[in-house]
Amino acid sequence: MKTLRLIFSLIFFASFTYAQNSNIGQFAVWKTKEGQLQNFENGYKQHLNWHKSNDDKWGCYGWFIVSGNRYGQFVDATFDHTWADFDKAVKPSEDSADNRLHVFPFGDVQTIFKVSHYPKYSTVDTFANKLKLIKMVTLTTDSLEQTLKVVDQLKDFYISKQIKSFKTYKVVDGGSTNQIILLMGFNSWEDYAVSENLNEKIVELEQNLKVKTINLIVSETMIYRADMSWFPN
Repeated sequence: MKTLRLIFSLIFFASFTYAQNSNIGQFAVWKTKEGQLQNFENGYKQHLNWHKSNDDKWGCYGWFIVSGNRYGQFVDATFDHTWADFDKAVKPSEDSADNRLHVFPFGDVQTIFKVSHYPKYSTVDTFANKLKLIKMVTLTTDSLEQTLKVVDQLKDFYISKQIKSFKTYKVVDGGSTNQIILLMGFNSWEDYAVSENLNEKIVELEQNLKVKTINLIVSETMIYRADMSWFPN
């Protein structure tokens, strides 16, 4: 009986720990209105000041996409949340009102989606996605399990090439839930060159693992904007 109680206790603890993991992130993608880029940037900075003045504890990263079909669109993202955090966001109605005043007149939201972070398939680093360049790679897959095996070896390969940051996420809401997103960070375009043959490396790893699970690989590059990001002290 004691053994049975111990097993139930361990199961409960594991479930509770999983539920409390701060592994959820949210992305929002904005498209600025024609001729309104500068106004959008100014308005977005004003909105960040609203978060600061309201003592918001959520950090916010800002990037502009500089390649691919979404060239010129702005991405903001917040990470390291529990699901419960979204039940207690700071003053959501006032937040929305400030957005409508300062940002919506100059840009339109294209999509909002949530992701789950996989620490096991990510580097442990202190850069926190604040490097100059982020290569955002979206993998569309038939099998999450098999793709993560590929990603695990891909991470090790790039670590051997001294990559600064390699983060792995799964889309869990707001998009195709059969997608993995990789955020690969670089200090410069010279450092970025190590990722040039990404497709070939993925094919090689699939062959080595005797799997064929990734159907589509999309790469977009984002440039970090410190002036359009904000983090609480």
